Amino acid sequence: MPVLTAHSLTRSLGTGENRVQALRGVSLAIEPGRTYAIAGHSGSGKSTLLYLLGLLDQPDSGRLVIKGHEAHSLDDAARTALRNEHMGFVFQFHFLLKEFTALENVMLPMRKLGRLDPDAMSEKAAALLAAVGLADKSARLGNQLSGGEQQRVAIARALANDPALILADEPTGNLDHTNADRVFALLSDLVHARGQSLLMVSHNPDLATRCDHVFQMQDGQIIT
Repeated sequence: MPVLTAHSLTRSLGTGENRVQALRGVSLAIEPGRTYAIAGHSGSGKSTLLYLLGLLDQPDSGRLVIKGHEAHSLDDAARTALRNEHMGFVFQFHFLLKEFTALENVMLPMRKLGRLDPDAMSEKAAALLAAVGLADKSARLGNQLSGGEQQRVAIARALANDPALILADEPTGNLDHTNADRVFALLSDLVHARGQSLLMVSHNPDLATRCDHVFQMQDGQIIT
């Protein structure tokens, strides 16, 4: 069963004469264990689509199903619960809490979900930091890490609740070429190894083509 399916999603932004139809009947399916990229020119609707699929916004019309749950018409509380259980997010800017250690940052989603005791959360966070090559930096504060290291902590944090789907909005856009390549390879390898799915928005065509499938967008529609 697909992790996520979208059927004929539409979304308009702005008001009055400035109202623009950002999405025009977008349909797609995300299968487990695969990586996907959303590509297209600026203004094509990529980020709008990602925010709808990530339950950070609601469509004007259409249907969205996540892990068997009809998600398009849920209230804010139910959308937040579904998002926290089944999704992880990696953004261009890592949004770490710099006064917290790397370990504490990775534990934050687990604390919110509330299923593990403190010792179990700490043990799991340490294992995730080891998986991203930062076992020796778990006690460092966010502002004591390099840009590439901070983004790796953000990846570990996104994996904290074993989400079915990782959503990434320009996850390497703030990194140099070498670190961008390393971060993408790490994210892709982890997702494939765990049977999860990755959906990434990227302006980097080289990274996009390394995904299993590319959704090409134009004028609010998927054209390929």
